[in-house]
Amino acid sequence: MVKLNLVLPKTLLALVAVSLSLLIWWIAGRELVSTEQEFSPVIQTHLECQTGSNSKATLTTFINTPGLAQVLSQTLCTNSIVAKQFGQVKIYWNQYEDQVLQFVGKGIADLALVKENLMQALRAENSYGYRMIASYPDYSAYLIANREKPRLTKEYLLGKRIGLLDYPTSRSGHIIPMGLFKSLGLSSEQLQFVYANSHTELRQLLISGKVDMISSYWQESDSEILSKNYITPLEQQVSGNKWYLKMQTNNVNLFCAIQESLIEIARKQNSSYYNQLAPEPSCDIANESQS
Repeated sequence: MVKLNLVLPKTLLALVAVSLSLLIWWIAGRELVSTEQEFSPVIQTHLECQTGSNSKATLTTFINTPGLAQVLSQTLCTNSIVAKQFGQVKIYWNQYEDQVLQFVGKGIADLALVKENLMQALRAENSYGYRMIASYPDYSAYLIANREKPRLTKEYLLGKRIGLLDYPTSRSGHIIPMGLFKSLGLSSEQLQFVYANSHTELRQLLISGKVDMISSYWQESDSEILSKNYITPLEQQVSGNKWYLKMQTNNVNLFCAIQESLIEIARKQNSSYYNQLAPEPSCDIANESQS
């Protein structure tokens, strides 16, 4: 009887230990599955809407600014021509070149707003049949200050607080000024960069005194808050953004519908620059070229 009492507790302890091990393994497995299911995609910034049709096709759009996403989704999803061909519209936005490569370089986007130089570098027009359908005008890039005209010298710029866009693909807000600083022999340690998410935010930084100058374009409305006497040109002709539609088939109806929608959106923009969207080519010419 004594031996039985000694053996029984050891058996129970062993069973408890095995049960605990199995429980821990089961919990860990559930957490692993949960982690895998919740793995986030590369781009989390997107909108999607339903057109109301039974089509299972998706119109995928890629733009380099989030400002147009909401109005663009509303306009495209309520367009009758779009609804005949697509069941939903997805709009992604990002300014980084690796995402342009993903969406445009691999032909994922049906409609894209990108820089012309990036489209040419990716050769996506030849590979996937992208056609330009509308373009914003060329513009100039400037260093803009609030109280004096900036000088393009190393001595003047040394130690200055400079507002830039936090998008390495922006020519006026990033590429051109960074090229200037490099040509003058100025390193990032010799300047104070303050980054913003939009040209509007850059202007707010300048007006609030958080930076000495910003790199951006000049628009007519800027005269209400800034002085044109305090801008210094960096580059006189910078190519504007272009809208491209993937036209692997001669889908002229879609070409015209989207082009008209983009022009309608542009006309409602408050910006004196972004309301100057021009058709490239016009819908009538596109129809004639396919007839």
